[in-house]
Amino acid sequence: MSYRNVHLPEAPTGAQLQAAAQDYGAIARSMMEAIVERSEGAPDYPFVETKLDLITGRNFPERDPIRGRGAIYGWIQGRGLEALAGHARWWERRGEAAELVQRIRAVTTTVLAQLRVMRQRNDGRLSFFMTPEGEPFSLDDSGQPQPFSMAADHPYGFSDLFSAKGMFAAADWLGDGAAKGEALAYTRAVDEAIHESTFRSDQISLDPKNRAEPRDGYHTHGAAMIQLGAWAMLTAAGEADAIESGLRLLDYELTYHANIDGRWAHLQEGDFWEAVDDEGQPFVEPDGVILSDPGHSLEFVGLAMKFIGAAQAQASAVQVARLEVATAHMITLLGRNFDNGYLPGPQGISKAFDLASRRQLNTDMPWWNLPETIRAAAFCLPVAGNDGERNLCLRVLCDCHNAFREFVRPDLHLMAYQTRDECGLPVASIPATADADPGYHTGLSLLDAIDVIDSL
Repeated sequence: MSYRNVHLPEAPTGAQLQAAAQDYGAIARSMMEAIVERSEGAPDYPFVETKLDLITGRNFPERDPIRGRGAIYGWIQGRGLEALAGHARWWERRGEAAELVQRIRAVTTTVLAQLRVMRQRNDGRLSFFMTPEGEPFSLDDSGQPQPFSMAADHPYGFSDLFSAKGMFAAADWLGDGAAKGEALAYTRAVDEAIHESTFRSDQISLDPKNRAEPRDGYHTHGAAMIQLGAWAMLTAAGEADAIESGLRLLDYELTYHANIDGRWAHLQEGDFWEAVDDEGQPFVEPDGVILSDPGHSLEFVGLAMKFIGAAQAQASAVQVARLEVATAHMITLLGRNFDNGYLPGPQGISKAFDLASRRQLNTDMPWWNLPETIRAAAFCLPVAGNDGERNLCLRVLCDCHNAFREFVRPDLHLMAYQTRDECGLPVASIPATADADPGYHTGLSLLDAIDVIDSL
């Protein structure tokens, strides 16, 4: 399957959507082949290997403290396991890529075993930065590694969240019962930390325009949103209480972070804010800004719809009613937050938008929010209740599809530039990790979109 760089018109036909889906399949296949080949090429390095500069096309210098092979990102390894297992399951279901699936199995087995060892060395925790031996480190004021230790009372963070669900995905696919049990307990521990408000972001910001440090009285929705993806996975796997656990997060997001039914008169219907204060109100910065990350808001729509789709067939009548209430808001959230963030000139979705002044705060455009929004729009299409809603979903999908073409590098495994600026030029800003996407945001989102397009 070759990449044809298909452009979608404003009102695409079914055949044109299928052509776009073929490009999505080509992207997923090319990326995963490259990731597996890179990981296979380093037998003494039991990790998902994406240490590739997406602007120059060259490997990062080995001794670079945040880019080199000595810097293992917990986020990337967890996401990588989920992507490896997710791609392999998808191809198995379709009877495709049998040889690649076998190679994925070997890489997945190795990485899963290594993460289990690293957790054991750190009292069941993983960190944003770690050495290959599993020692956590932060960065000092000069940007050099500063080791630290994690005890059993260390707060769970995003590395734990990504790794728990990635380890579950891998162990479940591999049929490794012991590892699956560990991962399930890990996932439930992270979930409990989210609900008890003991979860803490472990992200170390590598972009001065993208604040990531925890702040008193500032409670973001990111952990709940990403954990919703975990419960979508566990629901599909038939785990007990998965539907109720996912519904609890879904209810939280819609109650505390979304403007639904005009509950906040000074905001627009469907606005979605990044954080709340201690009283559960939209967090207002000292300068009056109410921060929204449009990409996170749209990622929520996609993960919510993925969970809803997994839960509907298994849910009780009471749960089905709650799922239907949530579904009714999704197209509004999709349209509002896309319009808040989309920059039609350079084609991309901005990183930060102020809901109070209705202005862009950070016009850097990361790659990841485009495939996530393609997934969200695709999932919303089948539930569109009228032509207006259907046209909205198609508009969002087509605009994101065409924008993503500006990020994709046909000369580099069909991987995407991490960030483009408001002029549409690739820039070296790091959205979260220096390592390239291991197929998590891009591949998994696009495979979901293919499934929807195939069903239309």
